[in-house]
Amino acid sequence: MAQESSFRLLPAFAAAFRGGSWDREVSVSTVSRWETARTPVPWRAMRRYEELLGLPRNQLTATARTVWRYWAPGPVLDVETVADSPTPLEDLLDQTVSDAMMTGDDWDRLVDGLCARPDVVLMPTGTWEYVAERLVEEMVIADDVPWMLRFESLNRLLNHPRGGRTVIAVCAAMASGRARPTATEIVCALDNCAHPDASERVLRELRSPSGPLAHRGAVMASFRKVDYRHFDERQLETLARSVRASAGTGPFGDQVEPLRRHLAAAHPEYARALLGGATYASHGAGPRHRTTAHRTPVDMAAAVQRVVTRLSTVAPERVRDFAVPTALVSETLTSPLFDVRLYAAFLLAASPYRAAAADALAAELTRPSAVQREEIAVPLLEGLRVLGDDRHRGLLQRLAVTPGVPRFASYAAVRGLGHVGAEPGAGDFLRNAVAHHEAAWQDSRDPVTAATLESLVYAVGMAARDDLLAAVLTDDRSLPAARAAAAWWLGIAGHRRASALV
Repeated sequence: MAQESSFRLLPAFAAAFRGGSWDREVSVSTVSRWETARTPVPWRAMRRYEELLGLPRNQLTATARTVWRYWAPGPVLDVETVADSPTPLEDLLDQTVSDAMMTGDDWDRLVDGLCARPDVVLMPTGTWEYVAERLVEEMVIADDVPWMLRFESLNRLLNHPRGGRTVIAVCAAMASGRARPTATEIVCALDNCAHPDASERVLRELRSPSGPLAHRGAVMASFRKVDYRHFDERQLETLARSVRASAGTGPFGDQVEPLRRHLAAAHPEYARALLGGATYASHGAGPRHRTTAHRTPVDMAAAVQRVVTRLSTVAPERVRDFAVPTALVSETLTSPLFDVRLYAAFLLAASPYRAAAADALAAELTRPSAVQREEIAVPLLEGLRVLGDDRHRGLLQRLAVTPGVPRFASYAAVRGLGHVGAEPGAGDFLRNAVAHHEAAWQDSRDPVTAATLESLVYAVGMAARDDLLAAVLTDDRSLPAARAAAAWWLGIAGHRRASALV
């Protein structure tokens, strides 16, 4: 929202637009067409919005690039460079392969330079591997805008004509090796890459997963790879068999049934094998809008309406059409596809409604009836993980360890702890939470509790509590996956951890 009250009026905003990243005049009609989506908004204009409205750098541009890539009608290599790099490409490469800091902007400029030279040769041998490995490692421990900048950079490198195949191999090796605690994110990133190696890596994790997190990433990657027709007939048969055989239960199986229905709608020849006698339907303009036979619980529909009502009370003056925030709230809370929920939340987070939306989600989570129903609580907690701030951390902490909270709700709350107000230190809560969930796992050996404990180690790492990571690593009684996650965190170089924050 504009800091200057005069910017509430379109003529004043248009008159002030020239300057900074935008070197020419714009008319009121041009700005109006941008804001009503009748014409595309140039990237430099979006940067100018950030400057004029006093927004953090990249809040709009990074969000737009990330969300646009997800909804693009086909795989894309690059978009217009937002700004010329003040640092030569060679210097940025030297910076990357050293122990120097790399900001999200540095990665953006480096990848812009590499994509502008599709035949570039990096020397010495192994530079592509080093660049990709550092980028992925920083990405999976970054958050918010720093994450978006790195995720976007990885997407472009995966499609680089010369380096893409190496980057694919690095992602596969990291997801199945020492970076297994973050394998979902790494494998899922292959969804936009049309190279046959990316399709084979995804299918490999479906046929013979290197771990449950990698399998979930492969399931999630398959939605777009089906839409983009990355799989040939042989691979589609393999996909159908693998998805049919996959368990759609447990902490990592929530996307299996939506994928079965998505694949059946895209390729009806596999419908009976995937769904048996179940029916499926499609509607809308294209495959990305297929229904997954998902029905929103009545209580969730009521929650959506309460959140929307709260947002309407903080709407800027002159806003009459509240359709866009309403649609984003609905998708954030009710879409059966995790990625759709995530990207809708990203758009809300980049809007003036972020704080109000987070508070509204938190208010819903104070309702005992919402917490006790996992199909209600989990989407609320996932949305809060993106939208929340340090004001909401106490709520997540309570839900993470309070007896009687359903297991999946507790797991979702723990996942949020790694992102919502995750500051170094975090007092004694994390130590007590590790002991609490470790004891629960020792007692039950339940897979949801195990996933919760592993996610809690991620939160410990995000809080830079190396003392707790070391304690988990050296405890022979600890969950092996939690110990592996602790070892991975402790093995990340300090300059990479520091870089991931900016």
